[in-house]
Amino acid sequence: MVWKNREGMSLIEVIVATLLLAIAIIPLLQFFITGSTLTATARHEVTALNFAQELIEELKSVNYNQIGVAREFTGASNKIRLASDAGNIGINQLITITAGKGEGQVRKITGYDADAQVATVDPAWDTGKAPDATSHYLVCENGSILTGTVQSSTASTVTLAGNENSRDDFFKDYHIMIAGGKGAGQVQKIKAFNGTTKIATIESGWHTKPDATSLYRLYRYEYKIEVTTATENLKTIRVTTFYPSGDLLKELSLTTEKHRR
Repeated sequence: MVWKNREGMSLIEVIVATLLLAIAIIPLLQFFITGSTLTATARHEVTALNFAQELIEELKSVNYNQIGVAREFTGASNKIRLASDAGNIGINQLITITAGKGEGQVRKITGYDADAQVATVDPAWDTGKAPDATSHYLVCENGSILTGTVQSSTASTVTLAGNENSRDDFFKDYHIMIAGGKGAGQVQKIKAFNGTTKIATIESGWHTKPDATSLYRLYRYEYKIEVTTATENLKTIRVTTFYPSGDLLKELSLTTEKHRR
């Protein structure tokens, strides 16, 4: 007769085995979680670096006199006094406040006093956010340097300026902010872009649909453009992008020099 061992594992043995297994697995799980976090941070950092470099390349096409630091100006909610070296600023060009007071606003230039370097804009600056001597600005053509005038919109789309990038999905995963005019203050994420029609499809619907009075700003990550030093013939420009790292927001900066030509 063959006797079989009918004894199984006791409850205590099961608990001990489970604890030992947990002790072995938890560090591995922590390793994978940490690795995923570091990978995500590195991906954001590389993308933010590429975005900053794209901005640097765009700025190389801007005239020396179209970027600078504003001067104090009081008494009008629709004007800005540009730097003393501001050149021939064109009517219907766009001006973006890229850092300092009023940051993020985009306006259309409707008048310019070349002697006083004072530009009139439309619409007026947001209440309490008119530029002052802390404000950095960039003047550019409609549809360049990630700013432009809306052509039209539907509940879930917006048609960008006609001279925006013509590559399909170029602006996919970018954010679009209505930075002036009807619907100002809204921010949406772009999930698709038709380079031929310039129609960007957004992830969720507009609360207030933008129209032809609306001005937009595009960005992959939030950014600042600052003129850190300026001489008669040379400006040093710093581009800073901000990207997420866990619960923190990190920044990355690149600099370039712009010569008067």
